[in-house]
Amino acid sequence: MIDHPADGIDLAKWLSTMTDREYQACSRSHRAAGTFREGKTFGMVNVESIGGHLLIQHYLAKKAAANHVLMHSTNTRVYVMHVFPATIEVIWTLAVEPRDHNSAEFSCTVEARMPAALDFVARLGLLPLFLRRHVEEETNKFAADIARKASSSSQA
Repeated sequence: MIDHPADGIDLAKWLSTMTDREYQACSRSHRAAGTFREGKTFGMVNVESIGGHLLIQHYLAKKAAANHVLMHSTNTRVYVMHVFPATIEVIWTLAVEPRDHNSAEFSCTVEARMPAALDFVARLGLLPLFLRRHVEEETNKFAADIARKASSSSQA
């Protein structure tokens, strides 16, 4: 939950202006982030270490609206146990919906798609468990960052 009206939150702006330090502060797993533009399309590179697996994601925005952002990385490089390289697909979705006039509900989901053999190895390495814990942590800290920025911009 975010104690700020949903119509005062702009997820696309929030994500596209997030600094490397702010990104790192939102999870123990976050190592680095940077934003870029490919033509008119917003993009973001994220580096994370989740459950002993290093991930380098090259996201492009498929949707970038105030209340919904869909980021897609077709070529995420994952280093299983920080050693064995593979390429996977990651879909990252952020959304905010009004709860009432003064608050909003924020959601953050991450879907990793990979070949069956790699999925089997990832499950043995407990990647789904580590990924779920990671998303829970970053969702709460992203929400706090969004609330802080929305409140400071409405006071300006």
